[in-house]
Amino acid sequence: MLISRAFRLLRYSPVLINRKNLSEKLYRNYHADLKLKSINDTHATLIIDGKELKYDWIFLRDSCHCHQCIDSSSKQKLHRTTDVPLNISPQQTKIQVLDNNNLEIVWNQPLLNQTADIDKHRSLYSSSWLRTYSTSENIARARYNDRPYVYWTRNNIQHVDLHVKCDDYLHSDQGLYTALKLLNDYGIVFIDNVQGEFTVERLAERIGVIRHTFYGKTWDIQNVNQPINIAYTSLELGLHMDLLSFEAPPGLQYLHSLANDVNGGNSYFADAFRAAEILRQNDPEAFEILCSYPVTFHYRNDGRHYHFTRSTIVLNRFSSNNCIEHVNYAPPFQAPFECDTSKPEFRKFIKAFHSFRDLIEDSSNQLEILLEKGQCVIFHNRRVLHARREFDASSGNRWLKGTYTDLDNFKDRLRIFREKFDKVSHLEL
Repeated sequence: MLISRAFRLLRYSPVLINRKNLSEKLYRNYHADLKLKSINDTHATLIIDGKELKYDWIFLRDSCHCHQCIDSSSKQKLHRTTDVPLNISPQQTKIQVLDNNNLEIVWNQPLLNQTADIDKHRSLYSSSWLRTYSTSENIARARYNDRPYVYWTRNNIQHVDLHVKCDDYLHSDQGLYTALKLLNDYGIVFIDNVQGEFTVERLAERIGVIRHTFYGKTWDIQNVNQPINIAYTSLELGLHMDLLSFEAPPGLQYLHSLANDVNGGNSYFADAFRAAEILRQNDPEAFEILCSYPVTFHYRNDGRHYHFTRSTIVLNRFSSNNCIEHVNYAPPFQAPFECDTSKPEFRKFIKAFHSFRDLIEDSSNQLEILLEKGQCVIFHNRRVLHARREFDASSGNRWLKGTYTDLDNFKDRLRIFREKFDKVSHLEL
């Protein structure tokens, strides 16, 4: 009953997007009511939008964005945080709210290692900028980092249009933006009518620089003799993520179907973030041990030896709600445990690992498809698990071409296009 209730709660997360859009509309063309309430040796107390907020002098001086502090060409900072004196504050009576709703401060001393002719440095902070840095939620919104994930099951994702035409993706910013939003929200998108053996490279390069690995710039998934990876066989390949033996596994994976007329060989996917959230709600102890217990991954084959140890669930500890940042799960590439398995924590971890496995292996939590010729699936390799059913290699030809890009490129493109198509007006970085 608890799990069923949690499923219902998680599936309605798209409502969050509508609420944020409503909130954004309410803020449009809104000028903050900025007032200076008081100052002391370390802080200014301001009133913004009716809320009392404190700003440290060191933070404000360090964040000055005038041409003396930020290079106009590179947009990079020209001083170190440690150049700000610990006892910096405004000159007496040299802090005020101007008629244009900017906060003006004239500082009482220069930065360390700067000449005395800058001892009257003047900084301006707009009400929009001050509002941005008043809450972690506003910072995330201003950075376009606040678009929520939509956790999915087979039942709710089958009602979502996850498809984008290749021509729109390659030649339209709006088409690419649609794909980026789907990748953010659901962790998966299908590009249709992809023609040509090497078009997968163009798809990847629309998002970022291709991530070269020991498999090459791109790689072919076909049944071969003496395979260096189980993917190059016709065997069942269970749910997993790629290259977790790397210090920084690739963030997005692209698989373009060039031929697929065999018996079997369906692809299937599962939302690992959703499974982790279900555990967080219903078995916090299992969730916590999956966040902390070390699991080792390795690749020792073909003259190569990759090795890395990581927890199954990785949280963003700097986020306001400890949101899930990555999941690491790849049984085919798991090495023997390198921690002390004689301790009771090992059995606790194994029990939690079983609970996680049960969630992702439940067919009601999986999306299964036959990747048709001319389709390319792009998915979030740190969130969405992928797998393949066994197939009869003698019944036809199955040929996929794949490549990778990193999450940094994806997040960069998503921020840029969100700013272009859904610009925030009430906040400023």
